[in-house]
Amino acid sequence: MITEEKRYETPLGIGLIVIGVALLVAVAFSAFSIIGDPGGNYDSWVPEEEATSPEASFDWVSSGLSVEFTDTSEIGDTEIERWIWEFDDGTTSDEPNPTHRFGDEGEWQVTLDVVAQDGLTSKAEGAVEIGRGSNNSGEGAIGLSDMADKVVAAVERAAKGSVVVVLVIGLFIVLAIVGGRLVSNGVRMLRPVPKRINVKLRPKELELAMLEAKPEIASTKKIQPIDLTSKEEEASDVLEPV
Repeated sequence: MITEEKRYETPLGIGLIVIGVALLVAVAFSAFSIIGDPGGNYDSWVPEEEATSPEASFDWVSSGLSVEFTDTSEIGDTEIERWIWEFDDGTTSDEPNPTHRFGDEGEWQVTLDVVAQDGLTSKAEGAVEIGRGSNNSGEGAIGLSDMADKVVAAVERAAKGSVVVVLVIGLFIVLAIVGGRLVSNGVRMLRPVPKRINVKLRPKELELAMLEAKPEIASTKKIQPIDLTSKEEEASDVLEPV
């Protein structure tokens, strides 16, 4: 039995080419978009924490043993509603900008804790050095514990961002490979291919076909050996003088 097989389909090939080109265009557009604004794309992939805490800080000005404190904290997402001052002499204050008189001259470690309306906190620390008859000033900055927390949060965000960037790049590479393969297969399907004829033969018919195609071996004849002695005698008879 003889059957004819068609090895390509035009609509399917066109469809593969269209899908492949669309993938390649999407990858190229996304790549140029990222190159144009890498920072913006990074922020969209790895957004910052939803809640921003306040950052405590303060200034101080001394006149003798009396010191005026001024809150200079930066607010976060919500306003600061509580201030907790500790003056290192066992006394505290909950005023935003208190005035405190110390009992003796010297250096005092003052801390300020601020609490925002959303419950987030921050702590500032500063050394206040005072003396009788002297005027000094200084400031207190965010404490080491709060600074460490912010550094840890930044490192975690950078780590997450690195993973996301690697995944995005890997996804782009995969899509580019898939798009290229789809286009290649689509073009191959549209390319005209010579028709192939499939012939099904029974085993006996196949054996007969092989025997008919086998070339005949040329027959060989036995070559008789040449007697060189008789040839020499005939030659001597011819040359013998009369």
